[in-house]
Amino acid sequence: MSLKQNKDNKVRKPKIPFYQDVEGYRIPGLFSSETYMSALGYKPRPDDLFIVTYPKCGTTWVQNIVACIFRDGKSFQSALEFLTETPFLEMTGAETVENTKRPCAIKTHLPFHVAPWSPAAKYIFVARNPKVIFDI
Repeated sequence: MSLKQNKDNKVRKPKIPFYQDVEGYRIPGLFSSETYMSALGYKPRPDDLFIVTYPKCGTTWVQNIVACIFRDGKSFQSALEFLTETPFLEMTGAETVENTKRPCAIKTHLPFHVAPWSPAAKYIFVARNPKVIFDI
């Protein structure tokens, strides 16, 4: 990204769109379309555990519970360690998930009909009352 100067001679960052459309799906503007497409093509392994949720439905809460089980109760030393050991498929891409140390919990918000599927992998689906999610 290049920086630009406004009329007051102050440097400003270019605006990132709130969302973008990729293959008919609306994804966050911060996500790379290439990374998103690689997520759609990810081939699940038998030792994969997916946490499948709609956004704002308790994803991070469930990630922490699963990670605590995998780590025998040992807490993470940093947010970076948490994000590294519990990758977000659409944001990090298939290659990152493939190279993540196992066991791990893979987070995804992909719609079911396009989410990576394998009968050998494990899936945790988290749902929440939509009235609570969108209550402002």
